[in-house]
Parts: sequence; structure tokens; C-alpha cells
Amino acid sequence: MPVLKLADTDLHYETFGHGPAFLFNSATAWHGEAWKLYQVPEFARDHTVIIYDQRGTGQSPTRSDDFSTRRLAEDAVALLDRLGIESAIALGHSNGGRIAQTLATDHPDRVNTLILASSGATHSGAPGVPIKMCVELVDKGYEKYTRDHAFEVGVTKTFYEANRAICDTFMEVRMANLLPLETFLGYVVARQASDTTAKLKDIKVPTLVMVGDDEDHGSSGPTHLQFAKTLASGIKGAKLVTIEGQGHHYPFVLPEKTNAIIREFLAGR
Repeated sequence: MPVLKLADTDLHYETFGHGPAFLFNSATAWHGEAWKLYQVPEFARDHTVIIYDQRGTGQSPTRSDDFSTRRLAEDAVALLDRLGIESAIALGHSNGGRIAQTLATDHPDRVNTLILASSGATHSGAPGVPIKMCVELVDKGYEKYTRDHAFEVGVTKTFYEANRAICDTFMEVRMANLLPLETFLGYVVARQASDTTAKLKDIKVPTLVMVGDDEDHGSSGPTHLQFAKTLASGIKGAKLVTIEGQGHHYPFVLPEKTNAIIREFLAGR
């Protein structure tokens, strides 16, 4: 079980397969286990797939309260350094897309292709933890809030009723090994302060932007549909793909379609 020991974090990571490097960056405060469900088996057939638990998540204990996008991107660079990888395909889901964007803007030589799956761009409103989230955390408790929110933004009711097994499998992985509440809130505060829009013009690599067409349900403030349009218009030459009938978690509940979109994009770069 490889561990990259940084000054303030022990970063757990795993690699699979052989070929061009493919780095997967998880959503806000997620560990990397969800990628093992469908993306690792698919892309490790012809890539070196790299997954990791971000600082403070999963098996990556941290001694820091810095969860800024820049710090998370620097962790990813340190991991590429450890593995001797000069340049990689960087995929980011949700907040992981902010990490991938920052890799492409601040460390452009380390990214040769960018894939943004329902990635954020900026946030409006006051900094800090959103009031709605605070109220729901108090009302429901941390674990129930996390589960309910994953369903609210992740899948439509119609999709869940027709695909219970795959949704429940994903949810079991998502809910396993939840990080401490204070770490989760640290991630939220850092995410709310993140704004990548001013640097989008600096991204020069082939870029795929994916988003579900139902990603505005269960959301407050700017939606991932809005973010996707911002990213696609701000990154020169970016390709925007909207996935019908999907919420936020299509990589894990509609994996064949998601992986096929990625495959098609990689083949046509």
C-alpha cells in the first residue's frame, strides 16, 4: 500500500496497468475508492491509472488544515514526481476538476489532456460554509446529510428507481470511511474560496467538459450546468458533452456511457 510522505500529509495512492499516465482526482473530501468500481478496470487496460486519497480523506492522514485548491494540486504534482511521470491525462470530478484545472494552469507541463467531469469553476455569495449546509448538518447530522445530499444531487428519482443496484453499490463506497466533520468543513471552506475562471484562458491542452443535464436539482447557488458552460467557453477548443437524464454522479452510476465518452475524446485528440 504505497504512501507518499509529505511534510504535513501521508498521501495514500495506488497505480494500475501500463501505458500513458491517467490521474484521477476525486470530488470534495472524497477518497479515491470510487474510481475502482468502473474507471480503473476500464482504463488500466491501456493506461497507467493513478488514484489517491486526498489529504485528510481515506487512508491519507494530514497534520494540516490547508485544503486549498492550490495545495491539493501541489499534492498531485508531488505524486507525479514520486512516480516519475512527466505528464499525465488529468481527470477531475466536481472539486477534483478544480484540482485538474489548477494543474493545467499552474503546472502546464504536467498535464497533456484535461477531462472535467461536472467540475466547479467559481462560487458566488459569502465565503465560508453555506448557511443551507449548516442548517441541514444540524438538522440531519453529518452522516445522513452526506447520504441525502449524494442522492439529491447525484441521481434523479426516475434513474434511481430503474437502477437501484448500481446506485446502491456506489453509495456503499461513497459512505465508507467518511472523514471527520471538521476536515469535511475545511474542504468546503476552501472550495468556496476557489475561483479558476481568470486562468481558463491559459489552458492550452485538449479539454473535455462533461456534465449531466439534470445537475441543477438539489443545488444552491451556481449549478454545475452553469459551471460547465463557463468552462467550455473559457477554455479554447474545449468540447462540451451533456449527458441526458443524469445528475452529478454519472461516472459511477452510468459508467459505460461515461467511459465511452472519455474513450471517444481521447481517441480524437
